[in-house]
Amino acid sequence: MRKRMLLEVVILFLAMAGQVIAQANGKLQIHYIDVGQGDGALLISPKGETVLFDGGVLNRCDKPISYLQQLGVSKIDYLIISHYHSDHIGCTPQELQEFPLQKDAVDRGFDYTTGAYKSYKTVVGSHRASLTTPGREITLDASSANPVKIKVVVVDGVPLNAPSITTDNENDLSLSALVAFGKFKAVIGGDLSGIASIRHFGPNTVEYKDIESSVAQDVGPIDVYKVHHHCSAFSSNQTWLSKTVPTIGIISAGDGNTYGHPAPECVQRLHSSGIQKNYWTEHGAGANPEPGLDVVGGNIIVEVSPPPADVTFTVTFNDTQVDTYPTHSSVAGAGGAPGTGTPTPVSKPTFVWSKNAKVYHLASCSYVANISSKNLQSGTTPPADKTLHRGCPAGHQNPETTDPSDIPQ
Repeated sequence: MRKRMLLEVVILFLAMAGQVIAQANGKLQIHYIDVGQGDGALLISPKGETVLFDGGVLNRCDKPISYLQQLGVSKIDYLIISHYHSDHIGCTPQELQEFPLQKDAVDRGFDYTTGAYKSYKTVVGSHRASLTTPGREITLDASSANPVKIKVVVVDGVPLNAPSITTDNENDLSLSALVAFGKFKAVIGGDLSGIASIRHFGPNTVEYKDIESSVAQDVGPIDVYKVHHHCSAFSSNQTWLSKTVPTIGIISAGDGNTYGHPAPECVQRLHSSGIQKNYWTEHGAGANPEPGLDVVGGNIIVEVSPPPADVTFTVTFNDTQVDTYPTHSSVAGAGGAPGTGTPTPVSKPTFVWSKNAKVYHLASCSYVANISSKNLQSGTTPPADKTLHRGCPAGHQNPETTDPSDIPQ
């Protein structure tokens, strides 16, 4: 009997070890999953601990679940929820049924009224670890010489080191997490906004606040930016981009979406910031990808080796294609040229306008060619008495569409 029990224990141990080996490869992995018009990402530590950031779109749960299955994932150690819209939490019940939650479900606290939220609250149960202030840090591979640190830098409009911003917009209440591993940093921040604006969607009025600018200083230079709010017109402002100086962006937006994501304005701001490339999970229904700067790649996988090999990170897209980038901290000064000790200036957008017009343009906008030289004016800051041409550089208007998931319910 004792031999049989011992044999069963050994078999169980080997099975569990096999499950961990199937997903862990000794590197930090962040899998930005193609979930359609929503968000979902899985982090796997070098030793196999897992963190699921959001989880995908209600009624499209086959996409994230099948992706996690093929990785060999058997459980989720931590769940981090940015906010309570159904395109971020809609698949949580199915995912946690398939991959049981071991530790905390970290969210922004309070209650919400939708069915998706109620299902989420029920399934996480006693695992729920709600925050109303930032600063919570999760350490993975704690016994390792190279642990992975995940720190909450803003939640409910409360940044780490800036005044709170009063808002009832569910997007702007998003929790944002900074991932650090050796010289590598990435940020995942749900649907945070950076463009203060009031928009009318049918009978509903939605007010966006600039949350990004207050958070940017705490985040600092990063390697990978999970672009806020599916690259909506209200995300990724110039302050955020100039302070975080991301090397690459990840845009999660679904084909045929009715929201115009990714918005031309957002994509152009990313391009003008000096970002090296944006990886889109799908084409979306807004801007068109610009060759050399944007690529539609399906599931996007970022990997970083432990120190001292953390001087580069790789991006795998379209299953087999791989790009390699230096990490910010591996060069002399964040964003600096290797070995020179001199920071490389970050490209800043140049604005161009006609002195007679009510709008101004980014320099790359196709409309600039139509401005007479006698009326042409330009500068590094936008003119205060004009508004941005919202179609730059594609030359077409991005229609304001009703986005039910953006309307506080």
